[in-house]
Amino acid sequence: MAQGSAKIRIAHAEPLGQGARLLRVERVDGAELGFAGGQYVIINTGVTLPGGKLAKRAYSMLSSDAEQRAVEIAVKRVGAGPGSNVLNDIAVGAELEWSGPWGKLRLPPGFSGRALVVATDTGITAALGIARSAAAAGAAQLDLLWLVEPGDHFVSERFVRERLPAAVRLTVAGDFLPVGHPERPARACALVGDHAAAAPYDAALCAGDGAVIYPIRDRLASLGAPEGSVLLESFFNNPMKKSL
Repeated sequence: MAQGSAKIRIAHAEPLGQGARLLRVERVDGAELGFAGGQYVIINTGVTLPGGKLAKRAYSMLSSDAEQRAVEIAVKRVGAGPGSNVLNDIAVGAELEWSGPWGKLRLPPGFSGRALVVATDTGITAALGIARSAAAAGAAQLDLLWLVEPGDHFVSERFVRERLPAAVRLTVAGDFLPVGHPERPARACALVGDHAAAAPYDAALCAGDGAVIYPIRDRLASLGAPEGSVLLESFFNNPMKKSL
């Protein structure tokens, strides 16, 4: 489909991890979604915020893009956040509006090289979408590195492993430093450096903590990553937004 707004329906919902929910969503008109693994949609929760704006939230599609009639998203309940609470409580059959798909965090069609996918924290949802995409199926090698602090698995390692193709090599750094820790970027760069020590990857896609993935991009460049081969999607702590 062309990028734009569409009515969606909650087709299925089930509990997921610690204070989270897995939703299966489809377009009301039955049209194909037209997404590629790694992209996201923006859901209008229908909640009006104190300033008068509607609470719209971005969610990565973690299911395979071989299925275009419905898609899975994982929604973490974030404190009293109106958007995440609506989607954690919404009834099956309810209808909302979304826009998308958006984002360039995806492997190009016909990719056949070596790829590294790095996810911090909730960025694992985008990483799952990339790893399960049609484009990833042709990769000569796909490594997935998930950096997550202890006790913060809103999706479990088992959930991730059950959904990954057998050819994907998953490494979980489950004792990673907490968000905001001053040594977090350096620790991440060291782990990525270990993965890229043998030879530069042809593509690297990173999602999650902006304070971590931008330094990772610089580290990969220093290790010989081809120009433009490292793509980023900040889920939070986006340094580019702060500089505007």
